Amino acid sequence: MNQMEYFLRNMVGIPRVLIVVLFALETIVVSGLAMEVTVIREEVIDPAIPAFGNGSSPSWNFGSPMIVRQGQDVWFSLSRPVEGVPPYANTIWQIYRWHEGGWEVILESPGPMDREPCPLVRLNAYTLAVFINPKVSFRSFRAENEAILWNSHPHLLAFPSAMEKPETFTLHPVFSGAPVQREHTYRGIAVNPENSEVLVFVQDPDSELYHPSYLDPEGVWHGLSEFTFPIRGLYASLFIRDREAHVVAVSDIVEPVPEWRDAKYEVLQRRHDYAFRHIYYAWSPNVLKEGFGEGLVIDSVVDRPGHMRNLDLLVDADGAAHILYLKKRFQYGFLRDQFFPGEPLEVSISYAQVRDGKVVARHDLIEGNMESEGSDDHDRLEPTWGRLHQLPDGRLIAIVSADRENGRVMWALELDTSGRPGRPIEIPLQQPLGAVFFTNTARGGSPPSNTIDLLEMTWGAEHHEIRYAEVEIR
Repeated sequence: MNQMEYFLRNMVGIPRVLIVVLFALETIVVSGLAMEVTVIREEVIDPAIPAFGNGSSPSWNFGSPMIVRQGQDVWFSLSRPVEGVPPYANTIWQIYRWHEGGWEVILESPGPMDREPCPLVRLNAYTLAVFINPKVSFRSFRAENEAILWNSHPHLLAFPSAMEKPETFTLHPVFSGAPVQREHTYRGIAVNPENSEVLVFVQDPDSELYHPSYLDPEGVWHGLSEFTFPIRGLYASLFIRDREAHVVAVSDIVEPVPEWRDAKYEVLQRRHDYAFRHIYYAWSPNVLKEGFGEGLVIDSVVDRPGHMRNLDLLVDADGAAHILYLKKRFQYGFLRDQFFPGEPLEVSISYAQVRDGKVVARHDLIEGNMESEGSDDHDRLEPTWGRLHQLPDGRLIAIVSADRENGRVMWALELDTSGRPGRPIEIPLQQPLGAVFFTNTARGGSPPSNTIDLLEMTWGAEHHEIRYAEVEIR
């Protein structure tokens, strides 16, 4: 038995207001059998944020909430690098608020303090908070990439939502187990604005353990028992409601199969290419009494050099956890060509439902392939990203994007109680989003709404584009 076979058998001076470009000045409506989709507006918030140069990006905390809506008010968090400051903690964060006719920066960090972007949540009807991780003291130098490592202090900076130029106050989580706190934290956060409870995660970069902390409705922080998954899990999506907690993450490991790792290096010329091949889930009916139970594998790709990403998590009023994720049979086409020639480059946006810690449903919402243009497959459709959204009447909507031969497309799909999709309704954006996008999620404290806020942060080699779209579903 070779190493690959063994693995497969055993693996489990920043401007305060940026240029805004309006794409759609007229409302566009598309109707389905039971759903009407209206595009209210599309905008470019910033066309060219420089690359961070620190291994992160504006969308690096993929699982965390970044945009919040309350009624007609919308806020989002955006990070950007400061020129001349060496990595890692070389970015500032800014909080934008939509005012009549445009976006305004209402709050920002005093200087470059963080490595990763900072999640934004609505704690209750009158308070917002940004989850920051500022550097506090020097740790060491790293010569190979001319970086500086820092000790940090992850905490929440809260502010009144009604103030145009808000004053802030701090909320300091308590962590058990004395985790190492550095500029690399992979933070996660969820809130319940009905009683102001908060669940936060930080990950110790040395032990790779998650360290949760819980803020109860009385305003007391509780350090919870640390836990992990069989393989390090990152980019966690969290949910909290009346002490019941849920977490979804993706496994993250340097390519473990030597043959595949060598093939990646030959093409990509880097040794640190990571494999994401398991979607993990953990649950606690009461985080104060029980902590998190043993994690579940929601889905995985282990017999091929595949790729997975957790996309979203939503828990309905009945306690069912709805999980959305991306699944690719092959991470890269050249791995297929070299090791499994002729097999299809399958990719899907998939769904799973968990009740009481058990998977009760799992199926694909959108299926496609990654074949390049000009191939024999003339129906190329590659699903790229997705989010879940709940309407005020309780209906569950999936917002998904895909690349196809003639351009990009976005759909809204209504899901039934088992998560099966209805007919896709195209969202008539003039420039459909397709990279990583965030929404006004319940996990971040946004109430159910007929309005969906889409904040896209593209990934570019030299710069990132930040775009926004407001969509209404009836």
